[in-house]
Amino acid sequence: MDIIILSLFAIVVALSFLEDYMPSWQKMLALIVLGLTLICVAAFKPMTTTDARTYEYYFYNTDDPIVEIATEPTYIYLSRFVLSHGGEIVVIFFIYALLAISVKLTVLWNITPYVFTAMIVYMGIYYPLHDVIQIRCGVAAAFLLWALIPLAKRQYLYAVGLTLVATMFHYSSLVFLPIILVGNMRVGKYWKYLLGATIPICLVLYLMNIGAISLIPGSIIEGKLDIYKEMSEAGGWEEYIPYKQLTFLAEFALLYVFLFFYDTIEEHCIYAPILVKILVFEMFFLTMFTEIPVLGGRLHDLFGMFNAVAFTCCLYCIRPLYAARIGIAVFSLGYYLIQMFDHMYFN
Repeated sequence: MDIIILSLFAIVVALSFLEDYMPSWQKMLALIVLGLTLICVAAFKPMTTTDARTYEYYFYNTDDPIVEIATEPTYIYLSRFVLSHGGEIVVIFFIYALLAISVKLTVLWNITPYVFTAMIVYMGIYYPLHDVIQIRCGVAAAFLLWALIPLAKRQYLYAVGLTLVATMFHYSSLVFLPIILVGNMRVGKYWKYLLGATIPICLVLYLMNIGAISLIPGSIIEGKLDIYKEMSEAGGWEEYIPYKQLTFLAEFALLYVFLFFYDTIEEHCIYAPILVKILVFEMFFLTMFTEIPVLGGRLHDLFGMFNAVAFTCCLYCIRPLYAARIGIAVFSLGYYLIQMFDHMYFN
């Protein structure tokens, strides 16, 4: 499985260096072929893949009270429908992969001229994490990414609607609502100061063991909160320590590149004010959810798909272009290799 994904990753990297010279129809054809391949790989993954057996258990035990707390209604009702028609768990995997991957690639095609460069980040980090393993999160992230388009056009009800759809696949998508409130506000001088200072302050509070989880009303996510608390108490949460995460360090650097070159980026990308705020939000979750680091890590990862677009903005301010692409490719490959050896998703 790792060999297949790394081979597809290499193809995407090669296409990223060619995309400036490819006509639109060639890029579209390549994207469709890649999308169909990615859907099939995610849908027909081996059952030894991380979380696959858990989803299989949920599939056959939707009446279990624990399952009803741990999963959203969409997964439960879809599982019951598929099971009542003689389907197997692979049908669920296919439906989720089809939804998540087709929506993500369609959105990337529409919001960035550097679609294959964006796919480098997607393939190295979020495809295996979301669309192969955390399939509910994968679909939710797809609809949140879609919400970027109406939000940039100030179509707020449309963006809220897509966020609610995402919530039906993963409850944590509700945390996108504050971004809708402030996302399209112009980033002026004072916004830059605020955004630039937020994460260093959060890191200081993190080191002081001061968190923000107490601000979340317990009645909203009571069952899920208990599950995440149990996961955190079980240990193994060291991977969510911010300064030990390659993605966090890269996002931290990207944030200040964004702020330094913001005016240049904004000239080329209408999504710039939203993307830079999302960067701060996702790092905020990782640093301020100290009481339940697993939940902070999951929320951070949920918004990570936006990084696929944010990293392409480096191409507007770093020259030569191939240097930016090489940097993005090295970072994404490095992350994938670390996950491959540390977590062994597919063993």
